[in-house]
Amino acid sequence: MYKQVIIVRHGKSSWANFTISDHDRPLDERGIKDSPFMANWLSELGFFPQRLITSTAVRAKSTARFFSDKFGITPDEDRNLYHGLPQNYLDQINLLDEKINTVALFGHNPGITIIANQIKPGCTDNIPTCGIIIATMEIQIPWHKITFENMELKTILVPKNYVP
Repeated sequence: MYKQVIIVRHGKSSWANFTISDHDRPLDERGIKDSPFMANWLSELGFFPQRLITSTAVRAKSTARFFSDKFGITPDEDRNLYHGLPQNYLDQINLLDEKINTVALFGHNPGITIIANQIKPGCTDNIPTCGIIIATMEIQIPWHKITFENMELKTILVPKNYVP
């Protein structure tokens, strides 16, 4: 048995209205299409998060909502994930209850690409929008002691690489 951490970069956001703050930018058409698609793909692969934690940015919350619909879980929000540093994600992971085996966090680049490379150095130059990092670690390690260095990168999913 092992614990699973799923980190999702928000879907493609709209730049149609430059008067909207960065925090309030919505998903664009592609983001609205890719987000439920990626939630379904995650489910097809047998990954079922028990907790969802999202950045407070509109585009991240909207992406998380599609996963919420798929997995029947209401996302929690954390403002620190809005353009958060890797440590902000780790802070949320370290607070998890031991009853949880799989968590999904929703946020932004460059933090998510940095996290992927902390888990597996040199693995990627960029996690694209709606890209997903899946990492595992031994279940014996309590959440409060987990670091990116003791995670194993299982895969990086990106919408354009879907193969049914």
